[in-house]
Amino acid sequence: MIRHSRPTIRKKDLESALKVMISDNLATGDIIKEFEKTFANYFGKSFSAIFVSSGTSALEIILRYLNIGEGDEVIMSSFLNASPLQAVVNLKAKPILIDIDEDSFQISMDNVIEAINEKTKAIIVSHMFGNCALIDELADIKVPVIEDTSHSLGGKYRDTLLGSFGDFAYFSFSATRMITSGGAGGMILTKKKGMDAIRDIIYYDKKENFILRFNYCATDLQASIGMEEFKHIERMIEVRKDIASFYDSAILESKLSKFSMHDSEEPSYYRYVCMLNGEMNIYDTISMFERHKVEVAKPIFKPLHQYLNLPKEDFPNTEKAYLNSISLPIYPTLQKNEADLICKLIKQIR
Repeated sequence: MIRHSRPTIRKKDLESALKVMISDNLATGDIIKEFEKTFANYFGKSFSAIFVSSGTSALEIILRYLNIGEGDEVIMSSFLNASPLQAVVNLKAKPILIDIDEDSFQISMDNVIEAINEKTKAIIVSHMFGNCALIDELADIKVPVIEDTSHSLGGKYRDTLLGSFGDFAYFSFSATRMITSGGAGGMILTKKKGMDAIRDIIYYDKKENFILRFNYCATDLQASIGMEEFKHIERMIEVRKDIASFYDSAILESKLSKFSMHDSEEPSYYRYVCMLNGEMNIYDTISMFERHKVEVAKPIFKPLHQYLNLPKEDFPNTEKAYLNSISLPIYPTLQKNEADLICKLIKQIR
C-alpha cells in the first residue's frame, strides 16, 4: 500500500537519538537549547524559539501567555483539524469560526476583518497544506495574530518565511509533518521579548510561587531528531515540489483542479489537495485508488463548525471543499514508480 502520509527518518536521525539515549540526559538539556537557537536563526536574528511537547501545546501556551480565557473570542478557520479548537476551548474561550476563500482554501480575510470586535483577543491564521493565507492583510489590525505554520515550515510569501508575519507562530513536528522530532513536538516562534514568562509556564517544577503551570516540556531525545531533520528541510521541499509537478501535469488530463495560489507564494508542498469536478464523488475516487493499493484522503477529518453544530449554510466554501476535495500522497520517500502510478490513476478521474 502506498500510504497517504509517511515520516522521513534517516540513519542520521537514529544515530542522533542513540547518542542522547546513551548519555546521562534524556530530558531537557543543552540539545534543546541548540535546536531552539538553530530554528530561530533560520528566520532571523531577531527571533526567539521555544521547543515544546506538541504543536497543540505550543498554541495553548501562546493563548495562555496572552491571558485568553472565559468570554474571550479567538478567530480561526473552520477548515482545520481539531487541535486548534481543542486549545481554545480548553481555556474556556469562544472560537469564532470563519469560512474559507473558495479559490484558495485559505481563511477568508474579508470575513476575519468583519468578525473582529471588542471581545476578539487573538486571530489564528492557518497556512493550510503548505500554501499561504494572505496574512499581510492583517498588518494594521490591533489584535494579536498567531500563525499556524504546522503545514508550512519552509514556505514563503513575498520572499519571507511563513511564521515571520504574526506576533507569534507555532509549528508541529508530529510524525508526518514537514519535519518530525520523533512523533511529537512543537515550536513557538516570536520576535517579542520577555519569553521568560512563557518558559515559566512550561517549566513547572521547583518554583517558589504557585501559579497554573503544566508540563509542556519536550526532551533532548526529541530535539536530537528534530535538529537532524531540520538540516534537510530545503531539500525535502524540493523533492515535494518535484512530485507536485508530476501531479500538475497529470491533472490536466483529468476532472481534477488545483486550488489557486498567489503569485508571490512559495509553498512547502506539505499536502497536494485538489477538487473533483466530474461525475466521480469523493468516495468513488478514494475507492478507485484503494483498489490499486494507494491511500488518498480527505484533506481534513471534519470541519470545525460541524463539531460545534453550527449551520452548514454559514460555511458554504468549507462544506464544498470538504465534500469535493482529496489529498494525494506527497512526501520525500515517495518513489518514482509510486508517483507514476498515482499520475496514471489521476488521469482516470472523470
